[in-house]
This record gives sequence, structure tokens and C-alpha cells, in this order.
Amino acid sequence: MFLMLSSLALATQLDIQIEPCPTGKGTARVYTKVSANTHGGWDSDLVSYSTEGQYREYAIATCPEDLFTVYGLDMAKISPTDQQLSQIGSKLAEIQRAAGDPDKLEVWDRYLIAGEMYKILEADHRRLYQLYLQASWTARDEAVGVYLGLDGPIQARELLDQGAAELNRSDLSARQRKVLLHNLARVAHRGGFAPERDQHLKAFEQVGTLDKEEAEALKRFRWIVTQVEPKLQRLAMAELQAYLATEPNDPIELTRATYLLADLYRRNGQFEIAIQGYALVAVHPDAPPQLKDLSAWFGSQL
Repeated sequence: MFLMLSSLALATQLDIQIEPCPTGKGTARVYTKVSANTHGGWDSDLVSYSTEGQYREYAIATCPEDLFTVYGLDMAKISPTDQQLSQIGSKLAEIQRAAGDPDKLEVWDRYLIAGEMYKILEADHRRLYQLYLQASWTARDEAVGVYLGLDGPIQARELLDQGAAELNRSDLSARQRKVLLHNLARVAHRGGFAPERDQHLKAFEQVGTLDKEEAEALKRFRWIVTQVEPKLQRLAMAELQAYLATEPNDPIELTRATYLLADLYRRNGQFEIAIQGYALVAVHPDAPPQLKDLSAWFGSQL
């Protein structure tokens, strides 16, 4: 069954508008989502996938002249003070010096620029953790693509167990084994099962000589999942911790943030701390049922 998994290269429907940049330097393209779906499933940190491309890739808008970057829907709403404009100008000059060719910025790099802008604009910790979490999802999109109907970590766990049995087949060709191992690595990463992901990547490499395309894909996959995405997750974790320190009184927001922080700890190999967070959500009387069930399941697994 793994040999049949594939992603669909269709396009989420977008509307494009041109908005003036709040810094006074040029204009920016702003994309608005017209339609999409969630048929690509979801992951343990609550990201969902469209089979038609991910809107989060287009949600961030950048002004080409100075790299000012925020969510597109905020571009026309932002009115920085004179002091903020001065700070923004200084920060953007610093970013431009470090960025090199702006056309080569990855989408998550632009999210990082947006993070710096929102800090100057005094965004709260809730806004910032959501931004960095979304940035981490754009990196994951690049690494794993879309699997139809991969609905959460429990199903990912089941697919990985089935895949392990498939690997024991003696009739798999080298090509089939590579495809299977690559798919298993992708499923493991979406589920947040990093040790299995790395095991499958190593086995993929050991099947036989990799062609140039396979070697480059493996190198980029490893770079994204071991360096890029974890860095963005750590930024989200810091903002989640700061947000929870404000003691939010909305039980839904509180338990959601607690769950997300626990899941990010798990995804980064800090299992003991993750268990503590999952336990808090599992016993919280006002936690959403989905989060309670997931937390209880992870508690039993860890």
C-alpha cells in the first residue's frame, strides 16, 4: 500500500491584491485564500493539509524593496508609529545585509522576518507562537509533501507498523524498497517519530547507489527535518512558554497551548517534559475531547 501513496499537484485557489507597504517603500502582493480543503489530513501539532497546496505558503507577504514582511491580511491594517518605523528600518537593513539574494529566501525565512516585525509592532506571545509554528509547518511541507487522509499520529503509527511488515517482504526490488523507505520516513516525520524517521532514511541510503536526484532529495530532507524545522519549533516553544506564563484564563486556549508545547517537546526528543504536558491536558476538565484523547494516547505510548 505504501508504494501507491502520492501527493496531488493541484492549486489552492487564491485571490491576489496589491497593497502599499506600511514602510512607504513600494507595494506587496497579498494573497487571499478563495478555496481549499483539508483532505490531506493533519498532524499531532494540529496542522492540517490541503490536497491542493498549502495556503500558509502564501499567507506571508513581503515588500520587495525593503523585505518588510507580515501576514498579507495585516499589510493594509498596520500603521507603525514613527519610533516603530525607525526600529523597523534598522532591523530591515540588518536583515538585508544578512539575506544576500532576496529572491532565494525560503518561505520560512520570510516568516522569520515577519517575527522580527511583529516583535517591533508589539504583538503578543500568542500571535508569535502561532507565527513560528506556522513557519515550522512550511518547512515540513517542503520536506514531506502531502499524503491523502493521513489523519493524525495514531494513524501514522499504524501505517509505520504496517510498513515495517512490508519491509520484510523478499520480493521487493531495490527501487520499491527505496520508495517504501522514503514514504515511511515521511510518515514518521509527520507523526513526530524522529528516531524511526532517521532509521528509515539511513536504510534508504543503504539500499544501494543513489542517483543525483535521490542524493539531493535526501540531503535537503535531512537538512529541513533536523535543522530548519527544529529551529522554528524552538522559537514557537519559547513563545508558548511565555504565553502560558501569562496564565491565560480561557481554558481552550490554555489547554491548546499546553498540548502544543508538550507535542513540540516530544517532537524534539524531550519525552519526560512532554509527558508532563500531555498529563495536564488529559486530566483538565475543560480540555477539548480531541486534545484529551491525543494526550492520553501519547501518555500511554511514551
